[in-house]
Amino acid sequence: MRLERSPVWLPLVFFFACAGLFSGCGGAPKPPEEKLVPASGAITLDGKPAAAVRIRLTPINETVSVGGAWAVTKEDGTFSLTHWTDKPGIGVGSYLITFSKLVKPDGTPLGERDSPALVQARDVIAPQWSNPTPDQRFAVMRRVDIPEGGKTDIKFEITSGPAKK
Repeated sequence: MRLERSPVWLPLVFFFACAGLFSGCGGAPKPPEEKLVPASGAITLDGKPAAAVRIRLTPINETVSVGGAWAVTKEDGTFSLTHWTDKPGIGVGSYLITFSKLVKPDGTPLGERDSPALVQARDVIAPQWSNPTPDQRFAVMRRVDIPEGGKTDIKFEITSGPAKK
């Protein structure tokens, strides 16, 4: 009795059929698109325009924004928010704003390639403005509400050093 040998291409067909079956369709689901509105403003630190302050807005309460927004202030303390998807703007809703300004131990700003950990950077912003989970007394003053038409007059007068009560 002689066995017939199957064609060489048959195992390849089987392999690619299985690979297609187990690979799924379309990959990971995309988060829903948010309607973004413009948001900008200005920050002062100890009464002066605050350059190089990093700003982070995190959604709070019923706000459905997935990741919030961020900005870095210019030399004159002004900023425009960027959504977490790197598109200009922010979703409508309520946010907790956090500020951070890292400097080297001698007070000079970080360079573009400086690692905060390697240069032993410190944050010059007072904890009531920089703590991501603030004391409830200070959380109210860090709330930002973004309406349907956007908000282009966000203003904060933040301080360095210890908390002022």
